[in-house]
Amino acid sequence: MDNMNKRILIAILLSVAVLVAYPFIVPTPKPPRKDIQASQGVEQPAANRAENPTSAAQVLPVTAEVSKEEHTITIDTDLYKAIFTNKGGVIKHWELKKYWTDVTRQNSIVLIDPGKEIVAAYPLSTSVENNELNNILKDGLYKVDGSDLKLSAGNPTGTLSFTLVDSKSGKGFKKTFTFHNDTYTVDVDLIPVNITESYAVSTGSNFGIHEWGEARMLGFVGPITMVGSKLEKDKVSKITGPVYHDGEIQWTAIQDKYFLSALIPKEKVNRVIVKKDREKDVQSSIEVTAGRKISLVLYAGPKESKQLESLGVGLDKTIPFGWFMFWELGVISWLAKALFYILQVFHKYSGNYGISIIFLTTIIKIIFVPLTYKSMKSMKAMQRLQPELQKLQKKHKDDKVALNKAMMELYKTHKVNPLGGCLPMLLQLPVFMGLYNLLAYSIELRQSPLFLWIKDLSLKDPYYVLPIIMGISMLLQQKMSPSTVDPTQAKIMLIMPVIFTFFFLNFPSGLVLYWLVNNLLTVGQQVIQNKYFSGK
Repeated sequence: MDNMNKRILIAILLSVAVLVAYPFIVPTPKPPRKDIQASQGVEQPAANRAENPTSAAQVLPVTAEVSKEEHTITIDTDLYKAIFTNKGGVIKHWELKKYWTDVTRQNSIVLIDPGKEIVAAYPLSTSVENNELNNILKDGLYKVDGSDLKLSAGNPTGTLSFTLVDSKSGKGFKKTFTFHNDTYTVDVDLIPVNITESYAVSTGSNFGIHEWGEARMLGFVGPITMVGSKLEKDKVSKITGPVYHDGEIQWTAIQDKYFLSALIPKEKVNRVIVKKDREKDVQSSIEVTAGRKISLVLYAGPKESKQLESLGVGLDKTIPFGWFMFWELGVISWLAKALFYILQVFHKYSGNYGISIIFLTTIIKIIFVPLTYKSMKSMKAMQRLQPELQKLQKKHKDDKVALNKAMMELYKTHKVNPLGGCLPMLLQLPVFMGLYNLLAYSIELRQSPLFLWIKDLSLKDPYYVLPIIMGISMLLQQKMSPSTVDPTQAKIMLIMPVIFTFFFLNFPSGLVLYWLVNNLLTVGQQVIQNKYFSGK
């Protein structure tokens, strides 16, 4: 589906005669990979630990009784409902209360609920290289310190702890979770007990993925990690073995178009390991060296721009506002965020994102009136020269050099720039791309209605009414535009509205609405300008 949309956008860009190439940031060379198994199995030299005291293994005098049976603990907040189990001390169920699977709002979004499916790793599970100890950590029944929590504005935080110490080896973990009523974050403290080797903390299999996206438009689905200031995306189909990301780890996450779960270390971490255990079963883990204690923040929820920005670690970059064909561009991202802010202002007063899109499109159209006026003026001038150009083409039909020279002389004499009709449109391109990304990726538009039969602006029009009206408006706009090509070519160009209508059939309704309103406003502008030019 991604490829299809790239082709669609390429077609759109070609239609306005755009061919733009952008340079790219040269990827930062990755540090040489190390085999995690080798690093975990080797004791760190004493001299190295002395140089870096924070990496020294912590041997803590923590003991705990082994629980006799499995217990589940429910955490209920205004935003989500989570179920933890003392078997492994992990998350077993995570359900969002303010997001639903469809517009009927009967079923909440569930980011993890293994049910009958076998998952390779549960969220916040820990693992070590020692298989025997690993099985104990995975299946052991942790002692629970805490009970079901019902958080609210009057009771905004709560804590839950799990502790397991193997009676044979004396090794284990203590996990402490602190919950907050008004955010999707959980503070996590992990204390290894008598463990001196490296261990990994997992996001959990597919935790954060609600939909894989076969039938959806756009969006990267899978593991994504920020190393330094660079995003590393691991395409699921290309993961054949462990994938290592080394460097200054900001966070690692599993995401789909609208949701994600992320582990954000509060302390320095230098490696993330991405794994695929089977098709569509991916997880990402943070590696903690030398048995250190680690504090993390877990975020599991929607990709709301404000929520992600408030964390201050660049998690908002998982929303691809800067996407342009194959790359992320900062200027487009900046424009998209500015347009998003304006859209929010309109929504605050209108209460309807469809109406907000109409207002925003109108504002953008008004801002670009001078540019479209210049474009149309240039096209009119070119149209007036068509008879003389055709004469030159007949006169120099066997000599292209002479033809080009004569045409340039003609343009110079009449002070016409043949590119004058396209250049103003090029200047609008970044704004268009920013708006396109905004409407395509904003979760705020998900399940937001327009009117009547359109219940969700992020989905296609179920009856294709908007795309068809859009196609008619595009045909009308094209018929009214000054033609700078010969009549035969002009007739061929009339097929473009048909092609665009076909493409837009599966576009989100919000995008089609924008394009339709833009077409109608352009037609209105052309009516006014045609009267103005005809009077001259």
